[in-house]
Amino acid sequence: MTGKVRPITEFNRPPRGRRLVLIVWLFVGIVVCLLIAAVCSVELLSAGRAFVGAEGQWSRAQKDAAYYLSRYAATRDEALYDAFLRAIAVPIGDRKARIELSAKDPDLAVVRAGFIEGRNHPADIDSMITLFQRFRNFAPVKQSLFLWERADAGIDDLVAIGRELHDAPGAIPVEQQVQRIGRINATLGRLEDAIAATLGEAQRAAQSVLLAGMLTLAGALLVAGIMASQRFVAQNEKLQESMREHEAQLRHLIESAPMPLVIVRAGDQEFLYANERALQQFSLSADALESRSLADFHVDPNIRAALPEALSRHGSVRDYEVHLKDFAGRQFWLLMSAQPIRYGGAVALLVAFANIDERKRMQEDMRRKAMQDQLTGLPNRTMFLESLDRAVRKGRRRQDRFSVLFVDLDRFKEVNDTLGHAAGDQLLQAVAERLTSAVRQSDLVARMGGDEFVILVDDHRGPEEVMIVGQKVLSLLERPVLIDWREVKISGSVGIASFPEDGEDLETLMKNADIAMYQAKERGRNNFQFFSAELNRLTMQRAELELRVRQALERQEFFLHYQPEVSLATGRIEAVEALLRWKDPESGVVLPAGFLPSAEENGTIVAIGDWVLDRALGDLASWRERGMDLTVSINLSARQLFQADIAARLERAIRTHDVPPSLVRVEMPETALMAESDKTDRAVRTLQRLGVQVAIDNFGTGYSSLGLVRGFSVNAVKIDRSLVSSCENKRECAAIVQAVGSMAKSLGIVVIASGVETEEERRMVASLGCDRAQGVYIGKPVEWSAIAANQSRASAPVG
Repeated sequence: MTGKVRPITEFNRPPRGRRLVLIVWLFVGIVVCLLIAAVCSVELLSAGRAFVGAEGQWSRAQKDAAYYLSRYAATRDEALYDAFLRAIAVPIGDRKARIELSAKDPDLAVVRAGFIEGRNHPADIDSMITLFQRFRNFAPVKQSLFLWERADAGIDDLVAIGRELHDAPGAIPVEQQVQRIGRINATLGRLEDAIAATLGEAQRAAQSVLLAGMLTLAGALLVAGIMASQRFVAQNEKLQESMREHEAQLRHLIESAPMPLVIVRAGDQEFLYANERALQQFSLSADALESRSLADFHVDPNIRAALPEALSRHGSVRDYEVHLKDFAGRQFWLLMSAQPIRYGGAVALLVAFANIDERKRMQEDMRRKAMQDQLTGLPNRTMFLESLDRAVRKGRRRQDRFSVLFVDLDRFKEVNDTLGHAAGDQLLQAVAERLTSAVRQSDLVARMGGDEFVILVDDHRGPEEVMIVGQKVLSLLERPVLIDWREVKISGSVGIASFPEDGEDLETLMKNADIAMYQAKERGRNNFQFFSAELNRLTMQRAELELRVRQALERQEFFLHYQPEVSLATGRIEAVEALLRWKDPESGVVLPAGFLPSAEENGTIVAIGDWVLDRALGDLASWRERGMDLTVSINLSARQLFQADIAARLERAIRTHDVPPSLVRVEMPETALMAESDKTDRAVRTLQRLGVQVAIDNFGTGYSSLGLVRGFSVNAVKIDRSLVSSCENKRECAAIVQAVGSMAKSLGIVVIASGVETEEERRMVASLGCDRAQGVYIGKPVEWSAIAANQSRASAPVG
């Protein structure tokens, strides 16, 4: 039997039948002819309908011409003669087209113009021309043309009569002309009926010819189909028999092979057949082989994903290393080669395996020793960078997220210097164990060198998971380590960089994790920090802004503007609010929002506040010298309010400029009064003992309780601009303003509406119970010298 076995490559060449090919081509040719006949039939029918329609237009126009000419002969109405000319132009145009088409070399432009004059649709003209040229010698068509030509004389007679009637009226009696027109019309009518009948006969004859041709072709197609089907059935039976024989031969070859061989389906790698050695390799029985795929036995998902791609790209693979496992879970390395064949009527792969498990294990052992830190047993720098590079490539391919944690031990040098290097080594070993216990098995911990470690947190869902790892690392490092019966306490600073947000390549991720680690050290050590380019930029900007603000005090770049506060009843200026401005040499005038938050954070606000107190009370003293008793309102931040000596500072400024405390009002934000109630209460009472007025600023920003108004003995409440602007559209905002107004009247508190920008807002806050208003509509912030002029205005808006 082995002597009759054909080469495997022959299995890809099934037998072919030359006759079968000829039958198939004959079948195709008949179908094409049938389609052409059908198209020609449709075109012919369309052109025939167009000619029938043209004959109808010709007939109607001729009858209309005879009618209008008869009416014109009787009435001499020029409109009827014009109608006659339009009607007679239709048969004249058709005749022009017919005569030109009958020429040896017709001018198709003249033909189309004639047919259009004959009121034929432009879309039908080309098919009419084609039909005329192809079938002009067809007997019914020749008869139609003959009758059409006979009608030309009658048309010419109508034209001649029309000219006689129009150019020589009265030359011939009207009755004779009308009778003559009637005779011509009757003659033309008979010709028109004959033409219509002839055209119908021609169309029916053409349809009969085409129908006969199509039936003939259809019969030939049926015969060819029957012959082809019979041939197909015979060929298929032979092919199936040949394939069964080939498959039996192939199985004999596979069973005789000294290595594991399997046949898998090319599409999904499902097992179709396996020899005895393959079944032993995978610990399978022949029955258990069904419905299993080679992909089920892969250990490495990357190899499993790359194998179909390699097969589709090259068609086959040779000496391809695969990491597989058997049915019991035992893992091994095989060298795989795959070649496409045909099996069971489908494209399959003949796969051969060679065991390289021992060689692969030796290679892995040597590589592991080269990639391992000898002191801690952790992966070393080289192995970590390789793993990180693989993570980057996988992340780009699968859009995975992962993070690098750079861990640096705090005060490790002190341990080395005081206890010696041996103790330092023991400490590093303990740290390695703790870091390994802090992460998942899928994560990687490595020692970069010295007291620096790195952690690769693979395939996480977001920063929350990384934060958990970072916190666990810090907690484990904080626990004392027992070395030579001594407790050694250390901590760690952790920097975190994530892919792809903080870098899309290995070098960038490592650099940014290192930068984040130094940020953690700068923030007091024993913490973790995520890398943030924006945080770095903002930190540098804040440092620069802090320096410039400090220098602004020294260079006297600050100045004050004052915004009037007007009585809604009299229009008189009752108070002014001191507003701080900074004339920055680089960016021009800067409003408080641009620099006060930074000053509040770093403490510069205290020095700036002292400057504002001194300047505002100095300006108040200057107004008093001019006979103006205005209240000056000064804003205090939360940090200033909670300064222990704020009252002493204010009292010192009042005495320095010799102004009445009653003309000084301090404004405190609503949020500051809501927090730390004991400290706030003490600060407010201390200020009130000086005799100054106290106001709640930005009231309503947090929709706070109206109990603030009762809880503190304040002199004024300033409704926040956001609440004022919302009163027109939100009933709850108007309700708050009205409630504050009602309560204030009963307690003797002044209610001031901030941010009034329109006349409608001014009227509204007045109707809701506000006593005063402030805003750009009331008065814009101005220098201190402009306040006197503004005060002289009574009721109109200031500024």
